Amino acid sequence: MDNLNSYLYTELNNTPFNLFTILTNYLKIHKDVKVAFVGGYVRDLLIKKFHSNNILKSLDYDLIIEGSSLSLARFIKKNIKNVKVCLIKEFELYNTVEINIDHIKIDIASAREEKYLSPGLNPIVSDSSIEDDLKRRDFSINSIAYEISRNKIYDPFNGISDIKRKELNLLHKDSIRDDPSRLLRGAKYATRFGFKISKDSLYEAQRVLNNWPWKYTKNNYGFKFPPGISIRIRMELSEIFKYDNLIEIIKTLAEWRVLSLLNENIKLDNKFIRGLSWIKRLNGNSILYLIKDSKSLEIISDRFLINQKEKIYLEEFLEIKHFLIDNEKSFYKFSASNWTKFIEDKNLDPETVKLIICDGGKFWRNFLRWLITYRHIKSDKNGEILKKEGWKPGKEMGNELKRLRFIQIDNLRKH
Repeated sequence: MDNLNSYLYTELNNTPFNLFTILTNYLKIHKDVKVAFVGGYVRDLLIKKFHSNNILKSLDYDLIIEGSSLSLARFIKKNIKNVKVCLIKEFELYNTVEINIDHIKIDIASAREEKYLSPGLNPIVSDSSIEDDLKRRDFSINSIAYEISRNKIYDPFNGISDIKRKELNLLHKDSIRDDPSRLLRGAKYATRFGFKISKDSLYEAQRVLNNWPWKYTKNNYGFKFPPGISIRIRMELSEIFKYDNLIEIIKTLAEWRVLSLLNENIKLDNKFIRGLSWIKRLNGNSILYLIKDSKSLEIISDRFLINQKEKIYLEEFLEIKHFLIDNEKSFYKFSASNWTKFIEDKNLDPETVKLIICDGGKFWRNFLRWLITYRHIKSDKNGEILKKEGWKPGKEMGNELKRLRFIQIDNLRKH
């Protein structure tokens, strides 16, 4: 372990902005306080060491303090040098602070315990120690900490051994029940690092998901899905969409037989995978794509905290999808300008159009052409030119501008 301590000390001492030195100086002043690096960065350094795999993608750092997270954050901000921006955001509910320094993020959390009184609800937190804080995490590989002042590694769940074996192990049997978004993180680690989930952890995940989706809780407005679950799943999906291979993660969830976490109606066929690829290319709303074929729009919208705009996109998508199927023959001879008029008369939002493209019906290419080309084309004459030609402002001039624009669109299609 001494060699490992030296390795982590050397690597962490190279963090930017002299962060390690600043933390050391803070601890010289606050001698009874403990501060430790924890989580993803420590994990990734160990993966790099044991598997010669430099997968360090982000420069985000997680710190635990047995003391005031805000006090440490203010000390860092005061002592950091030669940076353009240093912002502090405090989250009082969990006694955490986020520092953003020139696009690098440092999360500082006061060591805490968490208790979940009911599946998926936000936990009740209380101050604790570094050792106890590690118990609240998801997988053993993320429950490793390096305490700075004593050059000590905390590894209560044998996460280092699991990293060596490339194995994912949940910390306890209620882990997925407490926070089902941990399944998404597990699939992310499996695809990103080439790790396998242990049999016991997979069994527990499947056991919990057999009762999914959980029953709604009742409030004054009716039955609502626990919002804590929805927020955490959405946040995890958003991170995955930005930094990881969503297709491989969906395949991993299917292989684990826990894809119902997202939508029990997903059919993992070539059409669905094609759509996943397209939603990424078009920078569309991946969550809407994942839930678009659900049995109940109301239930799935509540489960994923779909806002009113997103709900409109889903409703428009379903309406247009069925309209195209029911009136298929009438669209075969549509020109480029016909498609433009159809889409714009329906006042379809580009997000709705992206869902239609990714769904892959017979006419998806026509919607793609509108999205990337036709909607940006303007008439070769503007209102000022038409006025000089004798047109008066009003409906007739507007119709003429449309007619000229449609000619432009059709001519473009011919070439």
